[in-house]
Amino acid sequence: MALVTTKIRHSGLQIEIINFYRKCFRAIRKKPLETRNRFQNFVRTQFRQHNVLPKDHSAIEYLLRKGKRQLEVYESDNIKDIHI
Repeated sequence: MALVTTKIRHSGLQIEIINFYRKCFRAIRKKPLETRNRFQNFVRTQFRQHNVLPKDHSAIEYLLRKGKRQLEVYESDNIKDIHI
């Protein structure tokens, strides 16, 4: 019996959010080894703290823009640690 897999189709906004999440974790790789855990926890917390309905596109787009601005700050080489 063959395993049947179905491919999930994501909307453009979903793909953008997934790519942004990945970009956040790629940026964490550039941080000092001893602080990466705190950055990872921070990113996960930021993504989970908002209960936004999937159809609330304006809220999702707003949070995505806000997150991108925040990432620009945290990507700076001057930022070595984060405290949550």
